[in-house]
Amino acid sequence: MAGRSGDLRYALRQLWRARMFTAITIVTLALGVGANTAIFSVIQAVLLQPAGVKDPASVASFHARYVQLNLPSIGVSAPDFQDAVSLSPIVESGAIVQQTSFNATFQGRTQHLRAGLVTWQWFHVYGAEPIVGRVFRPEEDQKGANREVILSYALWQEMFGGQRDAVGQSVLLDDQSYRVVGVMRSDFDWPRNEQLWIPLGLAPTDYAADNRFNESYDSVVRLRPGASVAQLNAALDRKRQEEIRREGTGSFAQSAGWSMFAQPWTQDAAGDLRKPLFALFAVAGMILLIACANISGLMLARASSRTRELAIRTALGASVSQLTKQFVVETVLLAGIATGIAILAGPFLGRLLLLAIPHDLAAGFVVEGNWKLMLAAAGFGLATSLFAGLAPVLQVARSYKDLRLAEYGKGSTAAPARQRFRSVLVVGEVALAFLLVAGTGMFLSSLRQLQHVDTGFTSEGVLAGSVTLNASNYRGQPVKVQNFLDNVMSRLSQQPGVVAAGAVSSLPFGKNGHPSASFQIENQPLGPGDPGPHSDRVTATPGYRAAMEIPLLKGRWFTEEDRADHPRVAVIDDVLAQAYWPGQNPIGQHVRNGSNSPWKEIVGVVGHVRKDSLEVDENKGLIYESMAQNASDGAAIVVRTKVAPDALRGTLAEAVKAADSTEAVYDVHPLSSLVSESLAARRLLVLLLTLFGGLALLLAGIGIYGLLSFTAAQRTTEIGIRMALGAQRWQVITLVLRQSFVLIGAGIGVGLGLTFVAQRILTHSFAAMHGGLADSLVLAGVSLALAATLASVIPASRSAAVDPMIALRNE
Repeated sequence: MAGRSGDLRYALRQLWRARMFTAITIVTLALGVGANTAIFSVIQAVLLQPAGVKDPASVASFHARYVQLNLPSIGVSAPDFQDAVSLSPIVESGAIVQQTSFNATFQGRTQHLRAGLVTWQWFHVYGAEPIVGRVFRPEEDQKGANREVILSYALWQEMFGGQRDAVGQSVLLDDQSYRVVGVMRSDFDWPRNEQLWIPLGLAPTDYAADNRFNESYDSVVRLRPGASVAQLNAALDRKRQEEIRREGTGSFAQSAGWSMFAQPWTQDAAGDLRKPLFALFAVAGMILLIACANISGLMLARASSRTRELAIRTALGASVSQLTKQFVVETVLLAGIATGIAILAGPFLGRLLLLAIPHDLAAGFVVEGNWKLMLAAAGFGLATSLFAGLAPVLQVARSYKDLRLAEYGKGSTAAPARQRFRSVLVVGEVALAFLLVAGTGMFLSSLRQLQHVDTGFTSEGVLAGSVTLNASNYRGQPVKVQNFLDNVMSRLSQQPGVVAAGAVSSLPFGKNGHPSASFQIENQPLGPGDPGPHSDRVTATPGYRAAMEIPLLKGRWFTEEDRADHPRVAVIDDVLAQAYWPGQNPIGQHVRNGSNSPWKEIVGVVGHVRKDSLEVDENKGLIYESMAQNASDGAAIVVRTKVAPDALRGTLAEAVKAADSTEAVYDVHPLSSLVSESLAARRLLVLLLTLFGGLALLLAGIGIYGLLSFTAAQRTTEIGIRMALGAQRWQVITLVLRQSFVLIGAGIGVGLGLTFVAQRILTHSFAAMHGGLADSLVLAGVSLALAATLASVIPASRSAAVDPMIALRNE
């Protein structure tokens, strides 16, 4: 024990004497370990342990897909869900949700509330417990009996001030009374941003086989202990085969490539954050490698400068194990201090990182410090200490036999092999830094490309807001719905600065996306194995196209004459026209949604509109139908204006209130902000890559500075002789800078190769990564050249200031 405490005291004294080395080492290690700990804390919050969910690894999301219809992952139908929960040896419980909304009168005003209609086991699947009251019971999840509600924590605070006696009270939703039976904890937020939950109350007929392909629900299941997603998928595939056999050869399920599948729920929960987080974790790993190489080089240099001390200790009888153990103790001590800093700072940095993530992506996630995070930080610190401390330990072990006091005088220099190894470490740092800076440039270039992608409409100058009409007043009354919308459009059109106003059932880049459905084309019978045409489908008012400035290519748009008592009409986009009427004029052709639906005449063709992404365009085509002929209880209102869109927020709210005082407009935003938010994940990635790239440049600069400083100190005698023989200061500076530029040149060469490989990988994972490579390489090269020059100035100036007489006398 005394020996161990002696080693520790000696290590502390040595590190205290070399305070500059100790400070640089701890800061460098803390930056590397802290960056990885921060990223891991967010990964844990998003991918491993989302807040409010018990054992998320046992929860799987459940989907349907149609390979031939280009639908890789959609919701499920009630029969699909029934198939999944019937797999009792694998599935412990399951639930489905249908997102909706209600209007509630609260504190004298109409408030829009987001809701999830769920089957009774929804909270059981997530292992979520209410803070007050209880969850739903099976008898409450019945058609006509579903008049109970569970409130979110935030809504409970807002409506009832957090009073526990809220349970048992009633709330009016769409003029219907619902009894509060529970309040969920503040950390449960699934689906995201829901304010309340109500039993779905499906009827037995909803599970009938003829509803198989009506996918309108999201589903989750909890696996039994020991069961896996792979086992669930194998069982679902057997269900698929049974369904195809039941329907027969050539059925829609077979020809459309229908199947059901499950995946870890955390993949769905993470959404657009998955790829950026994995990319950032890889980047943080590179930062840690740079830090390791940096510290390894510094420790090698320090070990070389301590050869006289080691020789004396050897002469006094110190064994090789004692010498190497001393370096191990110092390395572990440095790594331990840095890891302690990272453990303390990691969760804080993770929370800052989560704050930098746009709210729509980060909602429902909470970064917390816990033992897993501490273990991860300790693992990063241990890996760092092993990597950084290995080189000096091996150096001491190899040179032990040569440690003789007479051989190490004041003017000793480092062995060429050691010097080359330190140079290799610096070259590696420069290469990784080049890769990170070039990668940042490529992502920045891709962001610029995506910002100029044609959406098919003009988002600037448009204000968008949504309304969900009170079901008790409007459901099943299309004329009343149309009168309401006509009233709102008329009021908006009369306002100063308003150019056009319209409404659509699903707004591009909105939160709900476009629903899709199969349709039929008149006089185009299906061939064997043909699943039939499929497209997205929305309804719109006459003013919608003008408000969005969607180009009209052929025919006409909807008019006020296209009402319920007139012939049904449709407008298609050019993608659908080219897919099903190539080289023909589709005007006058007829389509319908199903065998029981009326035929609609195609009266116009418009330009293609992107649905929800600037990165990926599913390009399925779109059918527009007249909203007056297909009224629904919800719509997005768009207003094109000559003034700033935000200036019309109050005007839009007043127009809706004037049309019906019991209705409220919500999610009011400039349309351009919705388009911009679709790039939130890419923008976040660019921001954080810029920060990490700057950190990589800093660490690479420290590495170059450390190597040149040590080399210059070792070459003091040589420089003194050169200056005594007439060398000028600029020649000495050039000598030092030449070494720096050789290292930076070699590092850039290696970095170029790594960058070309990285671009090929990134092109397969991220959109718009094919351009901007040349500019990114120039950016990385110039950045590293500047960093290297700045890092070289002080060692070069110090070398040029050497007094040759003093240098030779010290020798």
